[in-house]
Amino acid sequence: MSTIAIIGAGPAGLTLARLLSLQQNFKVTVFEQDASASSRTTKGGSLDLHGDTGMAALREAGLVEEFLQHARYEGEDLVIADKHGNRHLDMKADVEEVKDLSEARPEIDREVLKAILLESIPPPLIKWGHHLTSVGQDGTLSFAHGAEGPFDLIVGADGAWSRVAQVLTDVRPSFSGIGGFELRIFDPAEMHPKVSDMVGRGSYFAFSDGQGVQAQRQGDGSIIVYIWERMSELFAKNLLASCDGDGGELKGKLKERFSSWDPSFLDWIDAADSKAIRAWPLYELPVGHQWRHKKGFTLIGDSGHIMTPFAGEGVNAAMKDALDLAGKIGEALKLGSSLDSAVEEYEVAAFTRNQAVQEDTMQNKILFFREDAPAGFLERMQQLMGQVPEEERERWEKMIAGVDTSHQAE
Repeated sequence: MSTIAIIGAGPAGLTLARLLSLQQNFKVTVFEQDASASSRTTKGGSLDLHGDTGMAALREAGLVEEFLQHARYEGEDLVIADKHGNRHLDMKADVEEVKDLSEARPEIDREVLKAILLESIPPPLIKWGHHLTSVGQDGTLSFAHGAEGPFDLIVGADGAWSRVAQVLTDVRPSFSGIGGFELRIFDPAEMHPKVSDMVGRGSYFAFSDGQGVQAQRQGDGSIIVYIWERMSELFAKNLLASCDGDGGELKGKLKERFSSWDPSFLDWIDAADSKAIRAWPLYELPVGHQWRHKKGFTLIGDSGHIMTPFAGEGVNAAMKDALDLAGKIGEALKLGSSLDSAVEEYEVAAFTRNQAVQEDTMQNKILFFREDAPAGFLERMQQLMGQVPEEERERWEKMIAGVDTSHQAE
């Protein structure tokens, strides 16, 4: 029986573990550096799962019913505005008309998705508190407390700074040129009703002059706010450090930096909890990045193609990686071919698929932080709508209350 080690218990690693555990022909072990499923303080935001990627993985994993108990179709609501609060796009999800999951992109909190996946995996498969220090060429894993292995296949699902990736490539993520801060507004409906009403049920994005402010409703009613700018790699962390942990002082500095924005956006900063702020420089791998195939190793998710969040594709691409890798392994088992050939087939297809996702994400990043934003992005969105199937286009057109492209640059 082949032994497979998965490094990282995020959505990608857990999806792969679930899918492989259903095949029951492998000894699968997930190694996670967190001490437990609840020990991580940074929880992440809300995710929208797409029909042919994230949702396809959940269907294959047999977890759709569990997902539906937490899915928020109203979370598809989206506003895209400029710094003056002019709404250039206002999309409203018609929850009552949702009949086909393949056409919808429902939201779910990252931690809830992880909990669903964790519940579906036999507990002995996951080893918590395993901080990986090095990966041996022979398939042996070295942890802070000792070694495990060797394994027939090691899958890196351990994020941007993957130690497994170091076995396969010398390329490391680079700073994207965009950074900023994550803030959280707790109990906004009760404590900050104007902000709550402005953000609505889903997401509100505003971009102008190389700056961006995003708000995203969470399943518990709280709101995560992201403040973005074009900046140097260490600027956000240095700005936070200069405040010596005083969140109130940092919020004041952020309001100064966004002083040309409509006061309603500054209210988001005021409403945020001063103790729940983190600096967040964004990193990315080169578009079209590939690693050299090496027997016994491969990558899924951010380990192989980390990108900025400006296309909302990260978790979907990661779960699609897991779906495709598990599928190729299962096919190899049925055909009597090798595990290594299955991995190589997965990689060849994944490189092409993920390059398209990276290109889309890069284009959005450029358009969101251009001086004329959000006009360029909206123009591109209209072009893309003309390329989707008619039934999908009709659904999106129904959701769009108004698109103002009069501000587009010549």
